Amino acid sequence: MAKERKTYWYRDSMSATNLTSAEAEIMRVVWDAGEPVTVRDVYESLLKQRKLAYTTVMSIMGKLTKKGFLLQDKSGTAYIYSAAFTDEEVAGNIIDSVVNKVLDGAAAPLISRLLGSRKKLTAEEVEKLEELLKKKK
Repeated sequence: MAKERKTYWYRDSMSATNLTSAEAEIMRVVWDAGEPVTVRDVYESLLKQRKLAYTTVMSIMGKLTKKGFLLQDKSGTAYIYSAAFTDEEVAGNIIDSVVNKVLDGAAAPLISRLLGSRKKLTAEEVEKLEELLKKKK
């Protein structure tokens, strides 16, 4: 008999497959700004790292707005954008998606992988993890 597959429901606006690497790069600029930004702000920040067209940034930011990742204020002469979700909320949704879709709901393999990663955890990060584990017991 075949194993019964579990069905999971996701918030489509934040699904892991719904954010491309270019979109994630733009979102990082918006999150790092910590305040509302214009397309020009994001374009100039990205231009320090690599050459790209202003219209490309504008197009991607429009897509991020349609997907629900960015909020758009059209009241001024230049549109102002702000993040609809924090980076931690988006990362949490991506992790939940991986756990549910790939690991069939089991978080232990992911936690094991994170703890065994090449990046060493700081003492503060270890302390936070220990606190979280204590709360889960």
